Amino acid sequence: MESAKSESTDQKDVGVISPLTHGPSDPDGTISVSQLVDVYRKEYGIDVARYLPNVELIERHRCRQTGLLFFSPRALAGSPEFYSELYSGDDESWAYQNEKWEFETARRLIGGADVVLDVGCGGGSFLDALEGQVDARFGLETSSFGRKQAQGLGLEVFDQTITDHAQEHHNQYDAVTAFQVLEHVDDPRAFVFSCVEVLKPGGMLVLSVPNQDAFLRHCHLLPLNLPPHHVTLWQRSSLVALAELFELELVWLETEPLQEGIVGWFQAVLEERYLGESRALRWLYYRLGGSEIVRRAVEENRDNIDGHTILAAYRKPV
Repeated sequence: MESAKSESTDQKDVGVISPLTHGPSDPDGTISVSQLVDVYRKEYGIDVARYLPNVELIERHRCRQTGLLFFSPRALAGSPEFYSELYSGDDESWAYQNEKWEFETARRLIGGADVVLDVGCGGGSFLDALEGQVDARFGLETSSFGRKQAQGLGLEVFDQTITDHAQEHHNQYDAVTAFQVLEHVDDPRAFVFSCVEVLKPGGMLVLSVPNQDAFLRHCHLLPLNLPPHHVTLWQRSSLVALAELFELELVWLETEPLQEGIVGWFQAVLEERYLGESRALRWLYYRLGGSEIVRRAVEENRDNIDGHTILAAYRKPV
């Protein structure tokens, strides 16, 4: 397969190079490293300073061709040590979920696949759910925490990145999946290219990412949507662009409806955005029962509200 296409540009106005297209980008804000350190310490009790570069500001940029948001300087993705520390609290159950909306959708999309690779398979829940549906299931996971869980389910899981795995496994899998992984890698271009390389002709690539088109875009200091956890931020236009960039057929693109478990989070984002810091407005809002009214409205309309995740599926040409 040929390398991904990139946008031709006037080199005088390139800005910071997009990690996806190697084309131009535009500035889209900054965040101070001290803010990042403070918010991670407050929310998770860990010091991320040693996982971040020795700079005062981290810049955010938007790829002109795809709309992908990414951070600069590069190489901000968390190391396995970062994830071990992040997941080392008393309750590790939040790290990997046994069931997700995208798991059920993906199981339908890869129906008929014989050999499946799940990249960044975490604790192995998706692969485990494929038992009896496919002939062979394999996972890649660089986190020892996730790998131990997955292997405990009897799954064959390798301590490899997809770029390393692709060197010796061209055209091997009927389906490749990666759930909530792409946003964690510094080089999404190499990641997607490698996923396509290991697919058989006609094979299916399924990707899910947090939905930056939805309420997440208003969570400006959400640590898990910032480096060193998330280093790229995806939207529908970015996923659509992957089809042309990597010469794939986009066969499915769907946004997760708002899930019941995050109604409170969604409401909190709405209230922060529209009430701001006005004490008078907040007093009136709660005094008049606004909080309960909004919660009921959100719960009744969850199916029509964009939730946390976007899922896209692509077919490799025969």
